[in-house]
Amino acid sequence: MSSGILKSHPAPSLASAPFLRARRRRAQQQRQAFWFILPALIVLLFVYAGPMLYALQASFTHWVLTDIGSENDPAGLSNYTDVLQSRDFWSAVRVTVTYALSSIACGLTLGTAFALLLNLDFFWRSFFRSVMMIPMVITPAVIGIFWKLLYEQEGGVFNYFLTSLGLPPVAWLDLDHSLLSIIIMDVWQTTPFFMLVILAGLQAIDENEIDAARVDGASGFQLFRYILLPHLLPYMLIAAAFRSIAAMGDFDKIWLLTAGGPGDRTTTITIFTYKTGFFAFDIGRTAAIAWIFVVIMLVISAPLMRHLFKTSIAER
Repeated sequence: MSSGILKSHPAPSLASAPFLRARRRRAQQQRQAFWFILPALIVLLFVYAGPMLYALQASFTHWVLTDIGSENDPAGLSNYTDVLQSRDFWSAVRVTVTYALSSIACGLTLGTAFALLLNLDFFWRSFFRSVMMIPMVITPAVIGIFWKLLYEQEGGVFNYFLTSLGLPPVAWLDLDHSLLSIIIMDVWQTTPFFMLVILAGLQAIDENEIDAARVDGASGFQLFRYILLPHLLPYMLIAAAFRSIAAMGDFDKIWLLTAGGPGDRTTTITIFTYKTGFFAFDIGRTAAIAWIFVVIMLVISAPLMRHLFKTSIAER
């Protein structure tokens, strides 16, 4: 009878022991990683969280630098309502969205084309890859000054070539062309970023899959449409998401090129915030604009963070 009882209640299996050990080891590594990054988190807390909370408090006041004591004058939500009802603010939002979407679309298209080209095996490929990286490593302030020299109506490089070809010079920074000019400048700077990300995606593709498609008679377009593009799409989306966040915050190169003009033609959200704070000295409204901008950035970055977390969990 005792043998029957032993047969009906077998000893617990140890098959899950390696899994449990790996799980404990991963938990221990995560605890160690937390203690390593804790000093950096504390520094970020003081460097970023402190000023942000101070700006949040200032956004509920009528603080104007030229009015002594106004920092203690409560404003409630009036700064936020004034900003959201301002036509200048929504004009800046429209310019920012147009600038970001146009430059990202052009940069992504050109970056994909250059990545496909530089993924081929040809002489001096490494040299051309290095040259393509130059615009990405130049500081934005230098880029703004450099392109201002290119865009000069009298003596500018672009108009020099146009007049040499018998064409009339173009007023690149006037009311009709200024927004296009800053988009061209940004595309020149950011195309290498898209190219680098997509080139990394191309080099991660299994060559056997491509060779099998060629053996089956796939054309170049079919190879790109059904094999390369589905594989590169996550890389494109992540690059576009990161660049959209950066484009929304572009300031220095646009300011040095056009200062937001002519009029408000190239006034982005960041330039609008700068003018409100340093031209009108309205710190309360400036802080409100900054916090509205933070909310906009969080809305844009939330899908990216969700995608990254899903990818990380799937890989585990």
